[in-house]
Amino acid sequence: AEKTFNIDVVETTVDLGMGTSFAAWTYGGHIPAPTLETCEGDKVTINVTNKGTTAHGLDTHAMKIDARKYGPVMPGKTMTIVKTVDTPGVFMYHCASGPVTDFHIKSGIHGAMIVYPRDEQLRPAREIVVVEDAIYGVRDAKGFIPGTDPTKAQKNDQTFSMFNGRLDNEAVRVNAGDLIRMYFVNVGPGVASTHAIGTVLDRVYDGKVPTYGVQTYAVPAGSGAILEFYIPEEGVFPFVDHDKLAFLSYGLALAFATGDLPGTAH
Repeated sequence: AEKTFNIDVVETTVDLGMGTSFAAWTYGGHIPAPTLETCEGDKVTINVTNKGTTAHGLDTHAMKIDARKYGPVMPGKTMTIVKTVDTPGVFMYHCASGPVTDFHIKSGIHGAMIVYPRDEQLRPAREIVVVEDAIYGVRDAKGFIPGTDPTKAQKNDQTFSMFNGRLDNEAVRVNAGDLIRMYFVNVGPGVASTHAIGTVLDRVYDGKVPTYGVQTYAVPAGSGAILEFYIPEEGVFPFVDHDKLAFLSYGLALAFATGDLPGTAH
């Protein structure tokens, strides 16, 4: 099969929640970028149009390709990447801009790309994509962050970390007994110690062989993993980064809650 994605690089202000906004560089005007869904063996075409004011690019970890084909693309221009994807999993994709790639990623240009297995039948599950990222800037009196602070970015000194570009994610409504399949990407900084409070990761797909019965699974920056866990009973089950619990007050928790229970565990 063939899949084509048209992606615009857009510089815009995004709402992060909790009265906070951020002057971001993005794919498609959002943090994180739109999820790209493909299947093992698909011929994938990605058209990247740069509507920004500086050179950008696109690097997807799902492709085996000459790195020079990832960019850069100048403002007002479009570049095209074509390649067949042959490794199933969940992968990070992000801006490719030479020595300043890190700054561009941390300014918001990143997302998740899923390559579904062609022949393996996955278990029926409730599916969700979660991208962990961070902001490196200081809010003014009105809650506006005027862009990425280069010094903070270089030191991996985030102001806060987030799930799916939000400081105030609403609870995900589930039922007791549901199997959750999370396509997780860690943009960084540092390792994400993925953990679902109140349950155990039943399976983790990170490469060809799944891991079973895991309490906490480490996903390094620039990587991804498919996390599966059951909702064992009625209640609230927050998904967290166990290495960044200090950011819980900024909303770095995604609650899975049954019924109409509030999305807080305490």
